Amino acid sequence: MQVYLEKTYPMGFRYIDNRGLARPSAMFDMMQDAATVHAEASHIGREDLQALWVLSRLHCQLARPITVHEEIRVRTWCAGVRGATWLRAFELRAGAELVGQALSSWVVLDPDNRRILRPAQIPAMRNYLEILPAECPAVPGKLACGALQAHHVHKVRYSDLDINGHMNNVKIVDVVCDGLELDCRTGRFVSEIQVNYTAECMPGEELVLSVADSPEGLTYVFGTVEGQSRFEACARLSAYEQAGRDAP
Repeated sequence: MQVYLEKTYPMGFRYIDNRGLARPSAMFDMMQDAATVHAEASHIGREDLQALWVLSRLHCQLARPITVHEEIRVRTWCAGVRGATWLRAFELRAGAELVGQALSSWVVLDPDNRRILRPAQIPAMRNYLEILPAECPAVPGKLACGALQAHHVHKVRYSDLDINGHMNNVKIVDVVCDGLELDCRTGRFVSEIQVNYTAECMPGEELVLSVADSPEGLTYVFGTVEGQSRFEACARLSAYEQAGRDAP
């Protein structure tokens, strides 16, 4: 089994927001792609298992914002199994600089009935190595926040969908960032973000987003459909230096 995979991604303008920074979804996009390539190279991909890999949770930390034309080298590796989930770790570097780290959990679904296939049911599980770095975001757990306030409604449409027929994980991160109102957060970037995908978002569903700030400096964004959870997320916004001066 190939222990590590490294792949470089150029940060083109398609990843850049109105403030000149890479969207948080860009990091998710790159990490999801690297994970897929590594799984296929390790013969545990979609075709090998005849099953669906689905991202369950991802917790990412960034040391600074990423800007256009930077090249981000993603390094990923299998980080063990916990219960029904498979852990995967990531490092993001710009040149030699470590700019981000992430830890994710995945589940494998039966393509016919969408039921979780436990790792013990899959022979390849014995090759899923447990290698965790000395410093890494915590294993993403359940999120909870009280006093959420309704923010807006997003209807799942064609442009949100992926090959599995549901709203793509990366698209959900963009919707989360709509709830964070990043378009008007001048001088601040998402230095930490966790997204938990609790149920599939299907075509035609209307996602109701609710938002709340916590005393710990986190902003929570939850998505529900008719009162049933579809995703839960939290993010920390940090100041950064821009144009030679400190951000407010």
